[in-house]
Amino acid sequence: MYVRRGTQRQQLSLTKAFFGGVTFSLLLLLLVFGRNFIASLLDALSLGIVSTISVVSAFGDAVASFPQRIFQNDELRNELKQLRSQLAEFWVKSWQVRELSEENRRLRQLLGLAESIGQPYTAAEVIAIGGSNWFHTVIINKGSEDGIPQGAVVLCHKGLVGRVLEVRAHHSVILLITDRHSATGVSLTEHKGVHGILKGTGKFHCELIHLSQHVIPKKGEILVTSGLGGIFPKGIPIGEVISVRADTEPPTVKVRPLFRLDELREVIVLTKLPPIVSQ
Repeated sequence: MYVRRGTQRQQLSLTKAFFGGVTFSLLLLLLVFGRNFIASLLDALSLGIVSTISVVSAFGDAVASFPQRIFQNDELRNELKQLRSQLAEFWVKSWQVRELSEENRRLRQLLGLAESIGQPYTAAEVIAIGGSNWFHTVIINKGSEDGIPQGAVVLCHKGLVGRVLEVRAHHSVILLITDRHSATGVSLTEHKGVHGILKGTGKFHCELIHLSQHVIPKKGEILVTSGLGGIFPKGIPIGEVISVRADTEPPTVKVRPLFRLDELREVIVLTKLPPIVSQ
């Protein structure tokens, strides 16, 4: 590329004029405002240059550290994965602690009920719920080799569950109080001296029939075993009145068992049969 000499001379003249003008201006400012103003002006200019350099430097650092940031993101992903795993493990352990706490509570209540009755018993666990043909039965993990007799009374931590229907060597079938073939003598807790029969319906509720007196049970009233007939010990909680129809004769009284089938876990079997059953 070729540049004419006239042009070069013109550019040189302009450069000399620019620097000359700057020098003249600085001298004029020095005479008018003094040295302090000139120093402040130079500081401001230097700060502007430094700021520009800082921005450019930061941009360069960002570009240079990009691979390192990618590596750090991988580390963060791994750390997040570990934290999620630890959180899942924590929830599992928390659930196990709650289950153990609930089991401990049920066992304490069951032991207290057994001690209040004062009869020999064998502890067992519910291992299955009856199928379509045994809808209102459950199976426990104890049988004849564990001393379980047919006809024995079965309790859970909330009260009466039913009776032993069939016994095998290592398991037994329990007929629940809700089965339509089940009937239990009961007493009303808020009507002294009033007895009746709690009859299973084949659904998960029972009906109170054959009351010994013409009374209207209260909604929420608790029923307990009466002990009449000699099969069930007296005073075992069995159910709660959930509805009463007083416009029928006799009144239609629905009772909900105190236990829930889906919560039935541990039971005790009273191994001493009353004379009426053992004969």
